[in-house]
Amino acid sequence: MADHYVQASFAFTCMAREAALIEEAWQHASDLLGNFAPGEPSAEFFAAFMPTDLANPFNGLLEIFDDPDFPHFGAEIEIAGAAECIVAIYGTTDFQPGPIAELIRRCCQESLQTAPVGFDWSYGCSRPRRDSFGGGWCAIFADHVEFASTQEELARRLVRSAVAPPAEPPDPWIDYPQYPSADWQAEVANGDTRLGYLDWALARNEAGHSEPALMEVPPA
Repeated sequence: MADHYVQASFAFTCMAREAALIEEAWQHASDLLGNFAPGEPSAEFFAAFMPTDLANPFNGLLEIFDDPDFPHFGAEIEIAGAAECIVAIYGTTDFQPGPIAELIRRCCQESLQTAPVGFDWSYGCSRPRRDSFGGGWCAIFADHVEFASTQEELARRLVRSAVAPPAEPPDPWIDYPQYPSADWQAEVANGDTRLGYLDWALARNEAGHSEPALMEVPPA
């Protein structure tokens, strides 16, 4: 038997009214999770979490969770500030990236129009189980949320490496037409460079912000 953990800790800045809406939604979810009667929802809450069934005014909130019967963020929240607030969210065992990201997206539309919010998380295991360690990141925009995990990024990188093997290094004995060795010799004679020819040509190539043409063998 092994225990698995998803952990994260981050903070962001938003307007006071957005922070108040986050706090209200968080409290409603906590009440529903504990089988307590939630307080009366505000008009702002209904606008952010529009219910699809008027008999249940909270089903718009519940739909952001993977399991609507278990509305748990797996984290703690702290809010500080006046006109602008700093919202800190953190969890060390069962942090839920999806519901937390959607909560921020729905509650912070005005702030997200100015700048996106992001966080990363880690997951681990109490035993050395294979593929039980990693992490991921989340970027929250006003109209969508993006996720990626380290395993996904690693798999993509390995595929790129298999499809496109590294190019052969440049040949130091080839005279590249765009950077003639005569120019290099003149700079050496004038004391303008102490680089070898290939390093000089690579430096010129990089300074010109061009494609890596030196990786291609020039025509004979």
